[in-house]
Order: sequence, then structure tokens, then C-alpha cells
Amino acid sequence: MTRDQILNRFREIDIIYREPTKFFSKTEDNFYCDIKKAYGQSDILNTLADLIGERLQKGENCIAVSGYGGLSLGAVVASRFNRKLIMVRKKEKKFGPKGLIDGYTPTENDTVVILDDVLATGRTILPFIDSVQKTKSKISRAIIVVELEKMELPISYEFLFSIDEILKSV
Repeated sequence: MTRDQILNRFREIDIIYREPTKFFSKTEDNFYCDIKKAYGQSDILNTLADLIGERLQKGENCIAVSGYGGLSLGAVVASRFNRKLIMVRKKEKKFGPKGLIDGYTPTENDTVVILDDVLATGRTILPFIDSVQKTKSKISRAIIVVELEKMELPISYEFLFSIDEILKSV
């Protein structure tokens, strides 16, 4: 699928909810971008995974994801592009082995790409970055599916779609 075809599919499945919405970050806006809705469509999910896979560089051997929005896409990317999957919890689990990381635990020999669905305020990705940095692995950058706002992060990032691009197409 081309970028225009993906944007058309976003419109078809109506990923923009146009009502006043309160975000996790406690801010409000007059719309909500429900990118997780796109993950329920295999053609879109696979195309997003391919777009991310095309951007992966040699040596980036791990994909780190957090939260409900990153897990499905991250699992597809890791599987299709033969990368290890790091699943970072927001809170330490209270049963079994303690810790914030499930799946593969990276070491200082690993190079990690953080994958996140939406970048709005940085409030969710900053603790995520911190958890991965504690493993002593190298974080090369983050790849974000939808950038709502430009942010200053402690790592570089790139995005697949800006919210302006999506809003113009729907």
C-alpha cells in the first residue's frame, strides 16, 4: 500500500474521533486519533510494520514496545524483521519474576529501537525510554506511528505520519 492508500484506509475505518477528548496526559483536544483501530485491520497493520521495517538499520537488533498501543505492532515488526522483542511495563509486576521488562531483556551488546503508536506530550514515552536505558543497551532512536506534537526527547525519533497529514485526509 502507498501512503495515500494508508491514509484512505484510515479514513475508511474512521480512526479520527471528532469529539472533545481528554488524553492520558490530562490535556484535552477536539479530536482523538485512534490508531489502535487501524491495528485491527491486517492490511494496515502489515503495511505499518513494513514501513517501520524499511527504516530499521543493520545492527538494530531489538524492538522495544510499551502499552497496549505498541504491543501488537511491535510483535509483527519483530517477527517479520527478525528482531528481538522487548515489552516494557508501566508498573512493575507483582507476581512471578519482578521487573518492568518482559520478553527479551537487552544487554549492553544490543541496539534498541523504541516503537510507539502516538507521540503527544512525551509523558508516556519518557518513563519507557528510562526503563530501556537502565538495561545498559544502546537506544538508537524511536519510531512513532503518529506524531501529534513535536517533542524534545532524550533520543532522536522519526514518525510515519503527522496528525496534520491524517486530519487533512479524513
